[in-house]
Formats: sequence, structure tokens, C-alpha cells
Amino acid sequence: MKRILYTLLFLLALTACKEPYSARITDLRLVSVDPRNGYPGDLVTLIGWNFSPIQEQNEVLLDGVPAIVLEASSSRLQIVLPEHRPGPCPITVKGPAGEGGGLEINYLKRPDHEYMASTIVGQQGQRKCQDGVGTEALTYMPTGINKAPDGTLWFTDRGGNKLRRIAADLTVTTLMDAQIPGAALWQGCFDGEGNYWCNDKANGILYRYEPASGRLVTVATGLKSPMNVVMDGEGNFLVPCRDEKVIYKFTPQGQKSVFAEVAEGPSFIAIDPHGNVISATHNGYCLLSIDPTGTSQSVILGDGVKGDALFDGVNGDPLTAKITSCHGIAFDSKGVMYISDASFHAIRQLKPDAYGNYANGMLETVMGGVKGYTDGKGLNIKFNEPAGILVYDDNTLYVCDVQNCLIRKITIK
Repeated sequence: MKRILYTLLFLLALTACKEPYSARITDLRLVSVDPRNGYPGDLVTLIGWNFSPIQEQNEVLLDGVPAIVLEASSSRLQIVLPEHRPGPCPITVKGPAGEGGGLEINYLKRPDHEYMASTIVGQQGQRKCQDGVGTEALTYMPTGINKAPDGTLWFTDRGGNKLRRIAADLTVTTLMDAQIPGAALWQGCFDGEGNYWCNDKANGILYRYEPASGRLVTVATGLKSPMNVVMDGEGNFLVPCRDEKVIYKFTPQGQKSVFAEVAEGPSFIAIDPHGNVISATHNGYCLLSIDPTGTSQSVILGDGVKGDALFDGVNGDPLTAKITSCHGIAFDSKGVMYISDASFHAIRQLKPDAYGNYANGMLETVMGGVKGYTDGKGLNIKFNEPAGILVYDDNTLYVCDVQNCLIRKITIK
């Protein structure tokens, strides 16, 4: 009994003497920066401990260059980014409590063009397949978008499991309903005869929709997570099957062969102007270029390590950049690649070098980077998991904004 009593007294004495850890923290600490990317003149918020609430007593240096402090509290500073070259820039904060650092902000290269977003179909968060005109029409979960031979836009509406068309006057019409329980229509493509090929990712089916007759033809079954369909230069169809870690080739008659194996799991593919297959990866955090024969692969974007913040690489070097889930890749007439980065909620642009090599090109985030919904310009645009992206012409893009349930139009100036 005495032993128990002594133990309790000892623990009480220890607790009484022990001060909370936070009470001993009196030095200045820099904890986070938001956003992690920006341009000179942008507003940035620094979060930390023991800043001075008196604005003039805080000195913020970006690579040694003073920043203007607009607002101050003991845990938050709002600053204006000073001029700096593109790339990582160290942050230092000085005040009466000391000096803190250890964080960086990534300065972005200003895009060569202006990107303006507008919503043409759907209403944010209104998840429903409803035909109509413009924003009176609703989508469930738009994933892929293509330019039809007649110039109209066709998109797959996953969840609603429908193939839908947007006319020039923005009238939305449902063309086909898969009518299969648990189906999940993903991105497709047109063949030379105007038929539309697409996948049911959930049920592992490759379809061909024939608009002349309205028939939906099953081409192949038993696929594991087929993600999209593209037609190669010889009229064959390539299908990346994420969970099988393989890209299959199908002839127009439906004969199947292995085009290439992708160890990281192919999550989306597109064909570049040189005939190479560009493959996004499910958990490889990179883009691959696969030669037209399927025998040679190389990394063209991403450092292969999962990142928690968008980063365009050291001075735009694509092999040092961070990339996440990608379900949209498209090219303009100059070979510029546009990429939908779903987890970073951004549209990114990869320009090849003078020899057409993307690995030696320049990566820029040109739209988005913050989850949400906002039309507008450049990085002020907000997406919620963008997927399919279409280069309609060199001045117009269309983006499937999946979780916002929208089709967005991007005008390039």
C-alpha cells in the first residue's frame, strides 16, 4: 500500500513540475507557406510561431530580397512576392523573437499566353444527367471529351454511363446509354468511319458505338480497368489497362495483342506528333514516352516520387517536376502538350525542345493548382479533378471538370 502511495505522490510531483511544451517555445518558427507557387506581385501567407503583431517589426526575405508585409499577427504574415527568377526561392523571416527559415516558394514562369476559362455545360456539384442548353444541361461525372467529325463535341458521362453531344449552340443531347448496372464509361476516340470507341472501366468492356445505326457493339471483355482508347496511325486501337499493367492493341476487327507493359500501371495514353505513345502512370508519378513499336520506354516528365505540392521542376526541368494522377493529355499543332493533373487540380503545359524532345522541354502550370471552382484567368481558375482535355484548335481547349460536374471552355489569347 505504501509503495502505491509513494508512486502516486511521485507521479503527481512530476506532473506539477512538468511545463507544457508549447509554453517553452518562444523562438520564431516558420511552419508553412500558402500557396507554394506564385509570380512576382502575388499575395502569399506565411504561417508560423512568434511573429510580431506589429507589421514593421517583421522582415521577410525571399532569397535575400525584402518582401512587403501587408498584415501581421503572432502566427500569420501576408506578404507580396518581390521580383525573382523562376524556380525555388528560400524564405527567411526575422523579428524580435529571432529568425526562422527552412521553407521555399516556387516562382513560376509567366505563361506566354493568357488562358481564360468559362463554364459551358453543367452547374457546380449538380450531379445529374439532364439534357438542355448550356448550363441548364447537367452532367453526372464527365470524364472524356472528343471532337466529332462534324465539329460537335462528344463526351463520356461516367456514373450516368452515357455518351452525350454538345452542338455548336451548346444544346446537350444524350446519344447512348450503356444501361449496364455498375457501368463506368471512360474516355474514347473516333475511328475513320465516324464510330466512337470507348471503355466501361468498371466492367472491363471495350465498346464501339455506331451512330448511323445507334448500335453499341461489344469489341472485347475481361479487361481490368481499361482507362481510355486512342487510334494509332495504322488504324489500330490502343487501350491502357491500369490493373493489368499493360497497353493492349486491338485491330478494327477486335484481335488483341500486347503493345507494351507498363510496370507502374498505365492510367491514360495519348499519341504525340511523332507517333510515340505518351503514358501517364497510376503510381509511378511520371509520364513515359513509348516508341511506336512498344519496345522502348523513357521518362519525359516527373521525378518518380510522390509530392504533396505542385512543382514545375527546377527552372522548368520536367524531370525534376512533381506530377500526380493524370487522366488527360492533348497536343496542339506545334506539338505543345497539355496535361490534366487531377490531384493537383491543374492544367499544365509541356513544350518540347527544338528537336521535339519533351524530356528536355519546359514545363509550366498555366491554369489552376487549387481545388475548387472559379472561372477566370490563369492560375486564378479553380478545378476539382480535371480529366479529359481536348485541343479543339490552337486557341481553344475544352476540359472535363469531373468533380465539379462541368464542361469548361478555355480561350487562349
